[in-house]
Amino acid sequence: MNDHRENSRYMERTAGRPHPWPRYLDWGLFLFMLVATAAGQAFAQDTVSPVASSAPIEFNILTQPLGSALNAFAEATGWQVSVPSELIAGKTSSGMTGRHQPEEALQSLLAGSGLTYRLTATNAVTLVQGGVPTSPAEIQPVLAEPRSEAPPAIADSKPVKVPEIVVKETRRRENQAYTVEEVSSATRIPVPVHDTPRSVEVVTKQVLEDQKVIRFSDALRNVSGVSQFSTQGGQGGSVMIRGFVSDLNVFKNGFRDDSTFSSRAQRDIINIESIEVIKGPPSYLFGRSDAGGVINQITKAPLKNPYYSAEMILGNYDLYRPTIDIGGPLNESKTLTYRFNGLYESAGSYRDGVRSQRIFLAPTFGWELGPRTTFRFEAEYLYDRTPIDRGLVAIGGGVAPIPVSRFLGDPTRKSESNSGKATLTLLHDFNDMFRWRTAFRAAVTRSRYSSLESNFLVGDETDGILNLARYEIPTTVQSHYLQNELHGKFETGPLKHKTIVGVELGREVSSASVSGDFGGDTSDPGVIPFSFINIFNPADRLFLNTPLTKFSNTKNVNDILGVYFGDHVSLLENLHLHGGGRFDYFKQKLVNRPNDFDSNQTEDSKTDLAFSPSIGLTYQPWKPIALFANYTESFAPPTDVPRSFNGNLFNPERGKAYEGGVKFQFFENRLRAKIAAFNIKKKNVLTADPLNGFAFSVATGEQRSQGIEFDIAGRILPGWDIIATYAYIDTRVTKDLLFLEGSRVPNSALHQGSLWTTYFLQEGPLKGLGAGLGMYAQGKRNGIFQCTDPANCQAPFELPGYVRMDAAVYYRRPEVFTRTNLIAALNFTNVLDQRYFTGTQNFREIIYTGAPFTVIGSVKLEFN
Repeated sequence: MNDHRENSRYMERTAGRPHPWPRYLDWGLFLFMLVATAAGQAFAQDTVSPVASSAPIEFNILTQPLGSALNAFAEATGWQVSVPSELIAGKTSSGMTGRHQPEEALQSLLAGSGLTYRLTATNAVTLVQGGVPTSPAEIQPVLAEPRSEAPPAIADSKPVKVPEIVVKETRRRENQAYTVEEVSSATRIPVPVHDTPRSVEVVTKQVLEDQKVIRFSDALRNVSGVSQFSTQGGQGGSVMIRGFVSDLNVFKNGFRDDSTFSSRAQRDIINIESIEVIKGPPSYLFGRSDAGGVINQITKAPLKNPYYSAEMILGNYDLYRPTIDIGGPLNESKTLTYRFNGLYESAGSYRDGVRSQRIFLAPTFGWELGPRTTFRFEAEYLYDRTPIDRGLVAIGGGVAPIPVSRFLGDPTRKSESNSGKATLTLLHDFNDMFRWRTAFRAAVTRSRYSSLESNFLVGDETDGILNLARYEIPTTVQSHYLQNELHGKFETGPLKHKTIVGVELGREVSSASVSGDFGGDTSDPGVIPFSFINIFNPADRLFLNTPLTKFSNTKNVNDILGVYFGDHVSLLENLHLHGGGRFDYFKQKLVNRPNDFDSNQTEDSKTDLAFSPSIGLTYQPWKPIALFANYTESFAPPTDVPRSFNGNLFNPERGKAYEGGVKFQFFENRLRAKIAAFNIKKKNVLTADPLNGFAFSVATGEQRSQGIEFDIAGRILPGWDIIATYAYIDTRVTKDLLFLEGSRVPNSALHQGSLWTTYFLQEGPLKGLGAGLGMYAQGKRNGIFQCTDPANCQAPFELPGYVRMDAAVYYRRPEVFTRTNLIAALNFTNVLDQRYFTGTQNFREIIYTGAPFTVIGSVKLEFN
């Protein structure tokens, strides 16, 4: 894990002092004025209408989803097309090329879809089921949705200089639903969820909006068996999937976004379109990864249609968060497009004395170099400044009976980071069968970790005297990855293939020095004063500024080469096979530079080779039901060459997993459900050394996780959406010399579940008013590993189970002003003010707390 308490990887001082920021009001006015100005430019374009044309038109529409083909048809002809989204969901068009009359081209695009059309005006049509008259469907007032360059389902818009598809009905909420038709993370190529032989769950943009998610960690509660149990004191955090912890399982757009070489602060969702979670070992495509699964964040794409929004979020713990999201074309032909997401955040906390600050800027640009070639540039900048917060401590067999608001340290000391990322992606279609993808991602972070934090309880722990340790840790981390892939979509006889062959190159570098005071001043041999705080009476404390000792000064370099392949084969219309694998070469080098204990410089290196296979099968006895099973393996070398107390290096973790389950589709695919059972074993699992200190690791031998998961998401009735999960996961140590065999792994609850549901009124004067209700629950968990010999470990303790209730009320009104939509919400978290704890860090002195009753209010204006 990325934490000095576990492996001595740390942060580098940022040059200069913290930037002075404008006052809150100035920021809010600046952001709203920026959006208003951009919106005014959009209004100025609104007077141009599509031009009717009956002459033959040149078409170059390839085989693709029907919604994408209709978008291309509308842009080529200037026609307006209206269609309920469920009529085109899951349908594919064979395309159209050459010069044709518009009606002839439309008929060709609809061939085999079961749809026809009726003319509603000059150059305007409505699609209907073949031979079936149209009737108004249930419609909810939902607001303007930005459309990305990636072809979306047809949605509302208004004609601008280049003719668009226009759906004259108010856009349905299904277009922002709790489900998706396709995912790409499980195979690195788009495949329907129902055909994929893996457990794949998606947290959509609408779920993030309805729950008013601000941090990435809060979104994970919507996926069974997944949670972020540790914030690493306010840094990138550690995620648990199916009972296993890893610093390796978070990605962004297919690139590694771990807490060591990429995200050193809590991840934000301001530029996230959706989050895809793939359960089970993902090494067959993603390389070194934990056996539990992988989380892939999908970012927002540039827009071909003007869209401008500004939102103000306020919270009861002095949260102030203005955001903007704008995008559109940069030229008449819409071959140049952009998207920009930005925020400023200043916040207090329920934790005493804690204040944080962040700025996030994310520009994205798209360029259509030709009819078959596209280029995209994405960038991110994040500034984050927050105290290191280690939560509470354990007393006896449980958590100390003190308020969750009590901060056990010095909140005026901050961890400060500046991070930047840049991604370049080139896509080229050779023909209808093969596509080339080249993508490069570079990331760099400079951070300065400064803390006075909990260390250990002195003497009788019931006295409550907590020793505090001071750390100063400047760090610089860099990562560079290059991916080259060939995607294929073709047939060999009766077999339909979707294939991928790829090569990935990468280098990761971390440079850090760690200085600490070790809890006291040894200048007087008779007295060892140390910084401390009385956990029961925080006024009884002593914060010293003793000299620091540099006990670690390291540089880590990882070189990566991966070659991978996959083939999703449709053997029959209802039988799908996926097979693939990846060969990995991974070289690690650790340079121990001189420090205050050792004036010598040493260097160690280790090279690992691995092949990780995967095979899975999906069978659909009838369309709404899919039976699936798979076998996969994982490969996970340590992230930064951790050492044992004896100086030994460790072998990679290796995992094997078996999974089987059933997927369901209901109500014309508007509601999806999945039940899965799994068994995963992994060997050589590393954790912090409970006997010899934070800077060393031990391998726990073998761990096994098995269980059952249930997920359901989608629309039950008009206006009524739901997403719910349940997981029974039993994760235990099965072979070990140090830890007790048969004992449960820390932070893994046997039972875990969540529920979130919303309802919006469909008719009447209160149309657009809605409410949401939810809960999140975890059973009791072990706080630390249990040892065969108790003398080798801290005393065990448990975290109690809990149930947290959440709620929300909404009001959404389209056209509250001309071309302006309103979204207002009040979100309530932990309505019953439950005292709960999210997890530990395998120490009695680090227990992370959950927030008490919290209110977040938001007002958002959309212009289009």
